[in-house]
Amino acid sequence: MRFFTIEQDKSLPDMIEFSDFDICGPRHIFYKKDAGRIRSSTALYLTEKSGECAPDFIQSPIPMISDTVKKVLDIYEDGMIFKSVPIISMEREKILKYYTLLLDGMDMLSGKSEFYANGSVKRLVLDAAKIGEHHIFLLDDRRFRNPFVSLEVMESLLRRNVTGIIWTEVEVE
Repeated sequence: MRFFTIEQDKSLPDMIEFSDFDICGPRHIFYKKDAGRIRSSTALYLTEKSGECAPDFIQSPIPMISDTVKKVLDIYEDGMIFKSVPIISMEREKILKYYTLLLDGMDMLSGKSEFYANGSVKRLVLDAAKIGEHHIFLLDDRRFRNPFVSLEVMESLLRRNVTGIIWTEVEVE
């Protein structure tokens, strides 16, 4: 069993820019329990000078996934909630289909995980027994804000040539 975190590659050249948010700035994480507080669709706009490259995973202002990623994740995991976030370029008369993904925060950490005295991560280890049949999840710990995906999900996404995602393997016991 192999798992990876997904993170936005912020070094992409000619990346899109939101008009009111910093795509590389701070972010907020929403969980499945927040679904009732979030509108079914919220539009974001691109600046006039926005680049052309749209990553398939955007971390800020909230984690968002492209339509391609949504279709893959929907196959692998039941019970996920997606909220539409169309990204609009007025100048180019173009709309990009994105979604925010709402998952339950789950306790998947192994007792072998190690932390420094200040609480930062020294060694992250996931517990295979706790993961069970899950292919995508969020940890219920604010120190870990990125989703975790199984090797099967990662391979499926790579076959679809997703852009702008950094994959980092995580130890599983």
